[in-house]
Amino acid sequence: MKNAFVLLLLVSSLSAEIVMAQGANDPQYLVVVQGDLPLYPTVAKGARVSGSVRVQVTVKDGEVMAAEAISGNPLLVSPTIKNIRTWKFVKTANATFTTTFRYQLEKEEAPEASNPKIELELPILVKITGRPTKGPCHDCGSDISAKPVEH
Repeated sequence: MKNAFVLLLLVSSLSAEIVMAQGANDPQYLVVVQGDLPLYPTVAKGARVSGSVRVQVTVKDGEVMAAEAISGNPLLVSPTIKNIRTWKFVKTANATFTTTFRYQLEKEEAPEASNPKIELELPILVKITGRPTKGPCHDCGSDISAKPVEH
């Protein structure tokens, strides 16, 4: 899956040189040419946490030099910044911009862990939609009174 993401970014980078040659440092013209696939943080999914994380990103010579959270739940902030730090841009990219990661949980639970739906509008917006996993049943049969078995 990571390889598919890198391949997609590589294909999109073919047009990056043309865009960057125009001298555009506006985030809508910055092209992410490499990066890890973002995932819904397991702890946040288990705690049923959703929300948005806004991060100010500074890029110099194509490398992420700084990523500072402006807002967001702490369970989502750390994995967001960790993912942003994997982003690589064309070598001539120099800019500071704000990006948003939107984490959303579906209402329906999954019987087991599943991959999230990921929508990328890089570098401005990342949407991650996950399905919470059904937890173990701790009170199943709680309406049945426990009586010792007599033989």
